[in-house]
Amino acid sequence: MSFEERAGQRVVVKRTKPTTAFHEYILLSTYTMISLLMGHPSAPPPADSIAKNEGKETRASLARLGIPTPRLVSMSEGELVEEFIEGGDLYRALASGAQHALAFQAGALTGRLHGAGYVFTDNKAQNYLVSGESLLRTDLGFLQKSDSVYARSMDVGSFLASVIDLPGYRDVEQAFYEGYRREAGHNFPYLSIVIRNILSAGFASDTRMALKNMMGDTGRLIAF
Repeated sequence: MSFEERAGQRVVVKRTKPTTAFHEYILLSTYTMISLLMGHPSAPPPADSIAKNEGKETRASLARLGIPTPRLVSMSEGELVEEFIEGGDLYRALASGAQHALAFQAGALTGRLHGAGYVFTDNKAQNYLVSGESLLRTDLGFLQKSDSVYARSMDVGSFLASVIDLPGYRDVEQAFYEGYRREAGHNFPYLSIVIRNILSAGFASDTRMALKNMMGDTGRLIAF
């Protein structure tokens, strides 16, 4: 990913590289392996849908649901160009002490998508961009239609795992939960915390803080 100036506007350019394909393979493989481990066999998003999901049709569908995305400038084989969002990603914002209302919004957007019968699959905080007091959702490649407990738990668990090493994790978790519950109408799917704990090893840069945050009571958050 790079930041460039094109036609007088600052844009984000994402190019397909061998490492990109490898990371996609790892994510899809992990998704399947965890589903088998937890006794909920689930197919990952088809690989051929990844590029299509980044297109204007998907973005328009999300906009109708009230899930904003960065404007797509252009897309060709091997390159995707989006508008540049000044505020950076949600993880960095939260790590810098941003208002927890942003985590509430992330939970609300996730719950809204689940209510429509879809999931993000890769729902880490780095996939939300901060624009003023609002969020936009980027990296849409793994979006898929699914209302399974496992798929919805993966969305919640991957978000929580991506922020598990923050000192203010408990407040972020609570805000995300409240936003999710408002839109979905229920607590987190019951596999969410287990998936959070499994994925945390791959996200946390501060292992000690992550372990401390994992030890808190989460029973109130789960729908059985």
